[in-house]
Amino acid sequence: MIVFGCIALLLLLIFIGMPIGFTLIVVGSIGIFLVGGMTSLTGILSTTPYSSVNGFTLTTIPLFILMANFIAKSNIARDLYQSILKWIGHVPGGVGISTVFASAGFGALSGSSVAATAIMSKICIPELVRAKHKDTFAAGLVASSTGTLSVLIPPSIPLVLYGIQTENSIGKLLISGILPGIMLAILLSIFIVFSSLKLGSRTEASTWKERFVSLKIIWPMIILVFLVLGVIYLGITTSTEAAAFGALGALVIGIILKRLNYAAIKDAFVDAVQQTAMIFTIAVGSYVFSYFITLAGIGQSIMSAISASGYSKWTILALVILFYLIIGLFMDMIGSLLLTLPLVYPIITSLGFDGIWFGVIVVLLLEIGLVTPPVGINLFITSKYTNIPVQKVFLGTLPFIGILLFMILLLTIFPQIVLYLPNNM
Repeated sequence: MIVFGCIALLLLLIFIGMPIGFTLIVVGSIGIFLVGGMTSLTGILSTTPYSSVNGFTLTTIPLFILMANFIAKSNIARDLYQSILKWIGHVPGGVGISTVFASAGFGALSGSSVAATAIMSKICIPELVRAKHKDTFAAGLVASSTGTLSVLIPPSIPLVLYGIQTENSIGKLLISGILPGIMLAILLSIFIVFSSLKLGSRTEASTWKERFVSLKIIWPMIILVFLVLGVIYLGITTSTEAAAFGALGALVIGIILKRLNYAAIKDAFVDAVQQTAMIFTIAVGSYVFSYFITLAGIGQSIMSAISASGYSKWTILALVILFYLIIGLFMDMIGSLLLTLPLVYPIITSLGFDGIWFGVIVVLLLEIGLVTPPVGINLFITSKYTNIPVQKVFLGTLPFIGILLFMILLLTIFPQIVLYLPNNM
């Protein structure tokens, strides 16, 4: 009864808009007090806020966030999109394909679903509408593809958090998203080509000189990202060291290109501190709540129930997938990850599934939640920056959600798509 009461309180606080980090701390503290008493509660609250965020690996998160903020403040996204348009905008569906690959490219530069969706909405949707696409299709494409590619193509903050929470290699997790990200971009592009055949959606062909000139601004940042990924893949540095190198490189490049001034650099640091504080607050809350779940014996009860159920591992996996699709409707990605992994991850690994593979699957599943009501933060972001009603944005995402679900099915049937690169690091 205590557990059910705490879960009901958790859902209520989330529903009324209390930040997820504080919700987890409050509900977890109440649960620990009711189950273990004041001694257990004071012991946890006196140590957890420090111990849960005191780790060298955790510095990867603020460093990648800082790198992303330097790149965002350098206004590279528009240059990247215009450059891709000049190279492939003249082919059938070229404007939509350019949107997909610009989203993948900016995802590699930013690593943030929300930030990438906000920026690409302002840049890409007007071009798509000018290219005869309906605003519903344009908004749906940007809302669904930009965020998904941003959390798959490294550096990916959700995959870093997953690695820390499950004690998997962050380097392998970052690399594991590359092939699925490329494959997803190709699937989206194929759909766009077929959707655009009747529209004649394309731009005028650019000259070769214009194409190469368009690379002038973006090539330093692209080389930086390849270097960051390369040193991780080759084992030259840890992911934390690579993140530090990336943040410094983005700062230097932004200054050399005269895209970063004192005010922009200051804003980048302030934003990085705020975003890091939000993530770390959720981390503290998830540890408090997880301790309550452990103290109440919920984890052991679930494992025993699964063992006694007689279900096959594929049936249990299907139930886990359905669980994440549902929870993604009501909670943000980071909160969902940190809250559920202490319970779900041991179940998945006990059934023989690979932890690296599951990281990519769960991030994809929760990304679908970002484009589905009632939370669907990417829907609201796209609507805010384009003045397209949220309902129309959601309708536009439906075919792309179908592609995402098909991608999850492919990765489930062929896990080597995820594991090939990590296994060869």
